[in-house]
Amino acid sequence: MTEIVRDERHSDGAPTIDGTGIRVVNVACAYEHNGYSPDEIVEFYPALSLEDVHTALAYYYAHLDEFRGHEAEVKA
Repeated sequence: MTEIVRDERHSDGAPTIDGTGIRVVNVACAYEHNGYSPDEIVEFYPALSLEDVHTALAYYYAHLDEFRGHEAEVKA
């Protein structure tokens, strides 16, 4: 099962997909703002499985308030 983790030594403690170093916000931005489907995100990030992408998106939507301010930083 995919886990979302935080490690202050990596990505300044941003939520990442365990074992990949890929931040949840990057997956969410690819989905929401760039219009990629989960299958396309897996192609873009080969280290991810479809389960990883869906877990990251579920985490993102469950913690939306936390991410709203951070999205502007990622787009810049």
